[in-house]
Amino acid sequence: MAASSPEATESPASAEPRARAREARRVALLETAEQVFAERGFAGATMAEIASRAGYSAGNLYNVFDGKDALFEEILATRGDEVLELVRNAIQGSEDLASTVDAYVDATLDLVERYRGFFNLLSQAAPDFDWHGEPSNPRAVHLRKQLDDDLDRLFLRAMERGELPRGNPQPYARLLQGTLNSHIAHWVRTGGDREALWGSANDLRRMLRRGMGLPV
Repeated sequence: MAASSPEATESPASAEPRARAREARRVALLETAEQVFAERGFAGATMAEIASRAGYSAGNLYNVFDGKDALFEEILATRGDEVLELVRNAIQGSEDLASTVDAYVDATLDLVERYRGFFNLLSQAAPDFDWHGEPSNPRAVHLRKQLDDDLDRLFLRAMERGELPRGNPQPYARLLQGTLNSHIAHWVRTGGDREALWGSANDLRRMLRRGMGLPV
């Protein structure tokens, strides 16, 4: 009678630590790759450096990801989903549009500060954060579309409550997103510090409120 393979005889209890170890390795590689891509750009980053800085061999890295393209895509997908969820959570529960706009600005700037490497990657995938333009990374375009749809719904609800004139929500959404994108892109590319990111937050909020005809 043939012996059972280790995989066939492995119990759920013994498999769990292995699964946790694989996931920990994957997370470590993604976080390190995010920083290396942000520092060196896609062309300048190497799989060898990413693996070394994460404390793994290049072979370990290739066991998890096929190459730089797959790694880059996974970062955009994984971190993009996280950013989208955090932004959505931040703007839920605000009772009026002005408060929601303030919350959106604060949540976005907080995420940019926390995940600077990711937003640097986005600036590489989508020049000037113009994610509707070409060429652009499909993952970046998908993330932008999700944000656009969320903002369109946000402004439609404000119109239904009588806070804005009824009509097309897109100009309001583009005003909000475009203003923030310009600020973020400049900060990322000039290597600004925390004060440069947050110092104009109050001005951003006031400018956006005025542009939408909301109380300042």
